[in-house]
Amino acid sequence: MSDTISNDYVSMINKTGSGYNIPVIVDAIVDAEISAVKEIVTAKKDKVDAAISGMAVLKSSMQVSQANVTTIMGQSHLSLGVTPNSDYVSASISDHSALTESSNILSDVTIAKPFIFEMPGFSSATYAVQNARSLSVKFGEYSSPSNPTFDGFTQNGNTTTISVSVGDTLTEIAAQLDAIVGVSAKVVQKSASGSAFSLLITSETGAQNSISIDDSDGSSSEANMFKTASGGSYPNSFIQSATDAAFKFNGVDISRETNTVTDLVAGLHIKLLSNVSGDQIIQTSISQSNIQQNVESLIGELNAYKADLNALGFVDEVGDESGQLANNAYLRSTKQKLMNLMTAPITGFGEADIHFVEFGIKTAVDGSYVFDQTTFDRTFLNAPEKFDALTQDKAYASDPNVFVYAATDSDVPSGKHTFTDSDDKLNAGTTGEKSMSFTGSGPFAFSTPDYPGFVFETTSSTPGDLSIYVGRSAKTKLFDFFSDALASTGNHETTVTGYEDRSSNLESKLTKIDQREALLQAMYTKRFSEMEKAVNASTSSEEYITQLVDGWNKS
Repeated sequence: MSDTISNDYVSMINKTGSGYNIPVIVDAIVDAEISAVKEIVTAKKDKVDAAISGMAVLKSSMQVSQANVTTIMGQSHLSLGVTPNSDYVSASISDHSALTESSNILSDVTIAKPFIFEMPGFSSATYAVQNARSLSVKFGEYSSPSNPTFDGFTQNGNTTTISVSVGDTLTEIAAQLDAIVGVSAKVVQKSASGSAFSLLITSETGAQNSISIDDSDGSSSEANMFKTASGGSYPNSFIQSATDAAFKFNGVDISRETNTVTDLVAGLHIKLLSNVSGDQIIQTSISQSNIQQNVESLIGELNAYKADLNALGFVDEVGDESGQLANNAYLRSTKQKLMNLMTAPITGFGEADIHFVEFGIKTAVDGSYVFDQTTFDRTFLNAPEKFDALTQDKAYASDPNVFVYAATDSDVPSGKHTFTDSDDKLNAGTTGEKSMSFTGSGPFAFSTPDYPGFVFETTSSTPGDLSIYVGRSAKTKLFDFFSDALASTGNHETTVTGYEDRSSNLESKLTKIDQREALLQAMYTKRFSEMEKAVNASTSSEEYITQLVDGWNKS
C-alpha cells in the first residue's frame, strides 16, 4: 500500500473539519507560483542543450569536409605517361604536390640484379644434417662478379652467425637464414618425383649486397655443405651475380642499387623493369580531365558541407522539426564566412586576381554550387596556369634569380608586395610597410620579424627594386577556413563554451526552482494544517456547549 493518503480519504476526514482538500489546495497554489517560471527556464535549457548538440554535429561536419577537401585537392593536375613501351620502364606519382610538367629520357637501361646461389644435392626438404656447425653470413662485393670466388669477396658490414645442430632439417636451416635481413633462403624442389631439392640463397639487388656464407664444418662427410663456393670439390654453384642498375638519364650516366628510383624526378617513382637500349620517355603534362575531376569533386564536397549547415539551421514553420541550430547566430556567421571565402579573390598569382568562378565553380539560385563547363573550358584554353591557384601555393619575385619562401602558416599577406632597395622596405598595398634586414654574405637572406616564415634570398645585398608575389591556393584557403573555426581558441570552441556555461547556469536555476517548490509545499501545508486544527477545535467547543444546554433542558 502506498504511504501517501489519497485525496478522497483526506476529503472525507476533512468533512468533520473545514471540509477542504488541503493537499489539492496546496498543490494548486504552489503550481501557480512555480510552473510558469519552471517551464520558461526548462525551455531555455532544452534550446541551449540542442545548440550544444548541433555545434558538435557542425564540428564533425567541418572535420570531415576539411579532410575530404585536402584529399581532393591533393590530386595531381598532371597526367603521366611512358613511351614508347612501359614494359621496360614504368612510373607512378608518389607526391602530387611536388610534381611538375616535365619530359625525361631514360636509355641504355640495365636493371639491377640480386645475388643467387644454389646449394643442391638434398634428397628431401626434411633432410637432417649429421654434423653440428655454424654458418657465418656476410654482405659485400665480389671482385669479379662475372666469375666470383669465395676468396675474392670484400665484406662491407657485420657478420651474422647462426648455429646448426645435429638433426636440424634443411627447411629449419633455410628459415634461420631467411630471418636475416637482406637474405632470402628457400627450399626448392627440382625434380618432379620429389627426390632432388636445393637450397636457394638470394640477396637484395645491388653489387654491394652480395652474400658470402662460410661453413665451419670443413672435414666431415658434409664438409662445406652450406659454403658459397663452387668448382672443384664444391657441388654448390653461383647462379647470378649481384649488380647495380645502370642507365642514362637525359644523357647522364646513373647507377642505383635497386630498380626503383625515387630521387631523380620530384614526385615520381621510376621502376626499371627490363634491359633496353632505346629511349624511354617519361612525360608529365597538364591534364584538363584531371583538373575538371578535381573541380567537380570539390563542388560535391562543398555542397555536402552546405547541406549539413542547412539541415542544422532548418526552421520548421508549421511543425516541431526545426534543426538544432535554427535561428542560431553562429550558424548564420559560418554561412556568411563560407560565402565570403568563395567570393573573395585569390591573390598573389600574378598581377590579376583569380576567382573561384574562373575554375567553373558557380553559385546557383538556391545557394548550391554547380559546375560551369563553358567557363572552365574558357579558362583552360586561355589561361591554364590559373588552375595552379587551386592547389599550389606560390612565392616568387619579378627577378627570377631571387628565391622567395613563404611558409603556409606565415603571417605575410597574400598578394603583391613591393620591395624598395633604397630603404629596404616591403610594402603590400594597404597593409603598411615593413623594414627588412639581411643576413649572410652571399646569398643574402632578407626577412622581417613581423612575418616569421617569410624570406627572400638574393646574390647581392642591393638587389634593386622587386615585386614579390605570395599566393595562397584555394586548397590552403579552405584548409585554413576550417582550421580557424576548429581551433581551440576559434569561434566554434568559444561559442560551445558559452553554451555550456549557459546550460550550467540554467541547470542551477532549475535546482533552485525545485528547492523553492519544496519549500512552498511545506510552508502552505503547515499553514493549512494549523488552520484545520483551529477549525476542528472550534467545532468541538460548539458541540460541547450544545450537549450541555440540551442536558439542562432535559432536567
